[in-house]
Amino acid sequence: NTGLVIAGVAGATALVISAAAVPFVAPALRRVCIPYVPATTEQLANVSRALNLATKNSKGTLIDLGSGDGRVVLQCAKEGYKSTGVELNSILVAYSKYRSIKEGLGKEARFMRKNIFKTDLSPYEIAVIFGAESLMGDLVPKLSEMRSNTNLLACRFPLPENDAWKLEHQIGEGIDAVWVYKRN
Repeated sequence: NTGLVIAGVAGATALVISAAAVPFVAPALRRVCIPYVPATTEQLANVSRALNLATKNSKGTLIDLGSGDGRVVLQCAKEGYKSTGVELNSILVAYSKYRSIKEGLGKEARFMRKNIFKTDLSPYEIAVIFGAESLMGDLVPKLSEMRSNTNLLACRFPLPENDAWKLEHQIGEGIDAVWVYKRN
């Protein structure tokens, strides 16, 4: 009987661990894989610098495409931007919502479980993306939904050359780099 109990507990534990891992492994099965990699302190500081350059301190509406654990959205909300995060991983969305309530930012920061390619970008003045290099080219047509004179902050990887977005600034180097674009 003891052996059966141990086998049952081990099996149940393995099942729970597997179920918890699904939201983190599933992105690897998509056509474009965007793994969850938390933003570093330097990346967050560069996003703040980029926002100040792009908006000249006039606050607006911001969307983080693939918001992960919500760090960028929460930071931007603290800085006065009406911030929205979209993320496919339901665990990360729940965690982000919890943090926004815990930090008293429930009205300034909101999070949705949604595909970035099925999200309407037209209401936003600023978009932030920590994308994979393979995603950036696919993202350019989607970003055409944004109005002229809106801003894009591309983190880790720049947009490929295109006629719709003009590079205005680069802040930082390597994985901490942020490219600031303005929509033509």
